[in-house]
Amino acid sequence: MNKVSLVIFEGGIPESHVEEQVTAVRKAVVLDNLEKFSKVPELDNIFLYTTYEELAMAATEYGAESQVIPAAREFHFGEALAGVIRTRSLEAVIYMGGASGALMAQSEISALARTLAVSPGAVLANNIFSSDIVGFTPASRLLEVAELPASDNALAMTLCFLHSRRLPETIGTVFDVDTPADITVLGLHPATGPNVRAVLGKLDLEPADSRLRKARETMGIPLSEICVIGRVSPGAVLYVNERLQCRMRVFSEERGMKALGRESGRRVVSLLGYLAEEVGFGSFVRALEKVADAVLVDTRVLFHHLHLDLPAKDRFNSDLLRPDAIDDPVARKITACLLSSSIPIVPGGHSLVSGGLRVITDSLVDHGELA
Repeated sequence: MNKVSLVIFEGGIPESHVEEQVTAVRKAVVLDNLEKFSKVPELDNIFLYTTYEELAMAATEYGAESQVIPAAREFHFGEALAGVIRTRSLEAVIYMGGASGALMAQSEISALARTLAVSPGAVLANNIFSSDIVGFTPASRLLEVAELPASDNALAMTLCFLHSRRLPETIGTVFDVDTPADITVLGLHPATGPNVRAVLGKLDLEPADSRLRKARETMGIPLSEICVIGRVSPGAVLYVNERLQCRMRVFSEERGMKALGRESGRRVVSLLGYLAEEVGFGSFVRALEKVADAVLVDTRVLFHHLHLDLPAKDRFNSDLLRPDAIDDPVARKITACLLSSSIPIVPGGHSLVSGGLRVITDSLVDHGELA
């Protein structure tokens, strides 16, 4: 039997108020997860590595062994994780990014840990192309990799030489909190933990929160037209189609753009991006109004298509539909056009159009809020 360890990384250098808001929620997700997973008997150890001293101190209350690591702009994920495996002599590892698994059940971690405990060599990931929850054994195989992944998005692909499988697609495995859009989605769901609820109660997320709630209401109307754009997960679309009676218009492109190096190599291209360039952002939004009653859009594909190297502050304020807080003139104009729309257009990142779709649907169907 392999000893199974849960390893969580959470850190960063927030440089604006909106980034601090996201960081506060991410820290709360970590604490809620530690409270849940500390009760999982199949886990032999839980380790938290974080740049936040107060989070490390709070984690010890849940039995986690925590370590503060220096904040660094050039943090190399693969080297850090390999160092943990080497130093701790770990046998089997469940790696989680700090804001992943916000709605993950104890039973899901238990099942994953049981599988790893008896597997001679395997990797199970929530998304092979963009992972942030990965279980693998033997842990030492990562030490044999010639080129370690710079970010956790590529961890599953790096380990693909092991027998790989996808984790069951649930709101627990595919939804994480990276952006303000994810925070507003998380606020819809009654299964959020107490630490997250306490933080959410203090945040101002308007006008994005109102737009999201209007979009959710629209999704609950039979035969409403819902448009979803970006790195859309096919599984999420199927999840909606099986549970709601809205009509889905889906344009999925550039899935895996981070893990495949397309983002860093400036090779992201978007058909809808070309269209927006051709007709203008205002006309593009008017076109969306003609074909949809509500829109969820992964704006990162569009931003990278336009070669906009936006800081988190601009991306996050775009998610919150606050153009006046955005420095980049192009991103400001795009956001202003989205805000001016007569239908609810909800901007965000990858999670919005994958796990976020599931969370929105789940909050409608399973919790009695269907229109």
